[in-house]
Amino acid sequence: METETEHLDVLIIGAGLSGIGAACRLRQDHPGRSIALLESRGRPGGTWDLFRYPGIRSDSDLYTFGYDFRPWLEEKAIADGPSILSYLKETAAQYGVDTLIRYHHKVISADWSSRDARWTITVERTRTPEAGQDGAPAEPVGTAETLHLTAGWIFNAAGYYRYEEGYTPEILGREHFAGRIVHPQHWPEDLDVSGKRIAVIGSGATAVTLVPALAELGARVTMIQRTPTYILPIPAEDPIARRLRGVVGPERTGKIMAEVSARRQRAIWAFCQRWPNLARKLIRGIQAKVLPEDFDLDTHLNPSYRPWDQRLCAVPDADFFTALSNGSATMVTGQTAAFTDRGLRLASGDEVEADVVVTATGLALRILGGVDLRLDGVPVNLAETVAYRGVMLSGIPNMAFAVGYTNASWTLKVGLLTRWFSRLLARMDQLGHTAAVPVAPAGMATRPLLDFGAGYIQRSMADLPRQGTQAPWLMTMNFLADRRDLQKGELVDEHLRFSGPQGPLPGAQEEDRFVDLESGVRLCYRVDGPDDGEPVVLLAGLGLDLMSWPAAFVDGLTAAGYRVIRPDNRDAGRSTRMNTPVPSLLHQALARPVPGAYRVEDMADDVVGLLDHLQVDRAHMAGMSMGGMIAQSVAAHYPDRVLTLTSIISTTGARKIGAAALSTKRRFAARPPRTRDEFIKARVGMMRHLSGRVNPADPAEEAKIGGQAWDRGIYPDRGTARARQLGAVNASADRTGDIAKIKAPTLVIHGDRDPIVHPSGGAATAAAIAGSRLVTVPGMGHYFHPAVVPELLRLVTGHLPAGRTAEESAC
Repeated sequence: METETEHLDVLIIGAGLSGIGAACRLRQDHPGRSIALLESRGRPGGTWDLFRYPGIRSDSDLYTFGYDFRPWLEEKAIADGPSILSYLKETAAQYGVDTLIRYHHKVISADWSSRDARWTITVERTRTPEAGQDGAPAEPVGTAETLHLTAGWIFNAAGYYRYEEGYTPEILGREHFAGRIVHPQHWPEDLDVSGKRIAVIGSGATAVTLVPALAELGARVTMIQRTPTYILPIPAEDPIARRLRGVVGPERTGKIMAEVSARRQRAIWAFCQRWPNLARKLIRGIQAKVLPEDFDLDTHLNPSYRPWDQRLCAVPDADFFTALSNGSATMVTGQTAAFTDRGLRLASGDEVEADVVVTATGLALRILGGVDLRLDGVPVNLAETVAYRGVMLSGIPNMAFAVGYTNASWTLKVGLLTRWFSRLLARMDQLGHTAAVPVAPAGMATRPLLDFGAGYIQRSMADLPRQGTQAPWLMTMNFLADRRDLQKGELVDEHLRFSGPQGPLPGAQEEDRFVDLESGVRLCYRVDGPDDGEPVVLLAGLGLDLMSWPAAFVDGLTAAGYRVIRPDNRDAGRSTRMNTPVPSLLHQALARPVPGAYRVEDMADDVVGLLDHLQVDRAHMAGMSMGGMIAQSVAAHYPDRVLTLTSIISTTGARKIGAAALSTKRRFAARPPRTRDEFIKARVGMMRHLSGRVNPADPAEEAKIGGQAWDRGIYPDRGTARARQLGAVNASADRTGDIAKIKAPTLVIHGDRDPIVHPSGGAATAAAIAGSRLVTVPGMGHYFHPAVVPELLRLVTGHLPAGRTAEESAC
């Protein structure tokens, strides 16, 4: 029997630095989408798992090499390979991406169907000669089967070089050499270098890393370089970060240093480009201070090109220069002519004796992982495509790719392009588009994709896509400019063409927007109504997203001239899922706080951060249930930011006040839904319970709303997000003292049939706030039934003008 082909919303090729980063971003912004990462090898990490040579490390600081959503917390700015690999694995686990990786899945081809608006991907399930992280036994390569998948989008994070082999130039006579020849890309585990003579061919970052590491292991090392490169010592621990860490802590330091380092990298590059001769003198002066006086700088460290025409090699704590200074390593500059039985002969006739020769001679480029791309069966010639914003390729629909910076940290660019990709998906959802394709202008001038002098780039230039000479076709290497464009600039332009239904999807309103707060929380929000209307912030309840506010209520406020702002609270909708402790069922039942939990006050800070982002000085606050608690907290702690407060079906947090009915507690303790259908069924049941018998919820309408909520971001997280929100309520406990400080005109609305927040909660709230007004709505439960929405709208719109009256009186 033929099985149904699996379909994915986004297929990510590669589980390395870029692939894991893209998946984490999608999990945060689009938690309802189906995603998988296909990794041809048996372990995650890409480069940082593949390369095992001694001393492997980053050549960029980890503050910028790490992800923007998870700061680097360690003290060393230049980190070793195992530390970076651990960071990647921990990040994947924290965001649930580790469960999405499918190992031993090699993508062979992808064919786009214009009729179906999807990719058909052919995958070979390979095995490696070693057991994989997924527990798969060791098998010979290529013994497994071929399978097919379909996907709406491909995010190609396969990197830019061939994993199977590195680049080794043809050197005559290698059959005569009696020793061992090793390429760093596949370092043998059984190689003991202690006491051996090692010749390292190369002058790039790999060679410069290997030389001091091999020397430290007891080898006698000779570095043979055809031409010199720029090598600069830097401190392994950033002195600015060291001072900051003691003041603001590791996490805040990581965020600050990411910005500092990004700007510093750009400034150094710009300085070298503008004043190359001065930059060369400065570099030479620094080198002279860490090398013996008799070291021949003119021969070995005097490149023919300008600084940063090729990537500058940074060495932490001058370890490379230390090896040269203490005699454990030497440097030879000249062309390698041939192998001999004892080592290598140079073009000069000199011979370098060696027991092991390491060919640190670069990479073999293979863009997009070598996938055979086709459009409706017609092969794609990548050399005829042009990069669009450095994210997509002209003429190729629904495919993004990851290529980072050559003059700064790779991840800086990857972080920006994944944000742009996420924004594009949200826009297409909102408009109902099924495909997006960049279309390059006819006759547009182009140039090589990567303007970089490294040999491994130059060797493959003819096979790579091209770039244009101006935006959006220019592959800029300027992080600050890219951030303005990709993160804050206009999302689409006339060059990006869409297909699929025009106009918003049924039930869609304004486009989801996002803001990254200083706390690290990423809030999703929507804004409806006139730009010049008085702002009204609507805060949703426990486990609910911004769509939980009835459309008739939102439309009524906008029709009255108000600007309605609706955020998804943290741990709801499309906002950040927090990495804080999850209260157990016992803690929830007993309303006991959990150490490390965030609080209602933290969620109030989120709201104020959103107001700052929107440049809103003062707003009306209205919240339901837990949202009412957040609104109360904003009014209590930020009185200058609140015009009025409307607390609906909420309470003070005081024990035994506003307590839920036992029947409601039992429902909250039920097994969380795991699928979309289970979620819709559970929601319908819960809403019918909360609405009560007087105005029961409509199952069909609630099923529709439940489906929208699932598609916006609810996913089977075993109820942890809602539990963390409840933990915030319990952590804040009795807030009566804070509520008593509220000076804003306050309206308290409660239903007399509320089964989750007893009407005593509303009464206690009104009693605590001087001058507040309590309105009890007959027949209303913990639910906004269409029958009561007109009354709610009348009450709220009647209350909001009190904010301006109070403001005028104060003046």
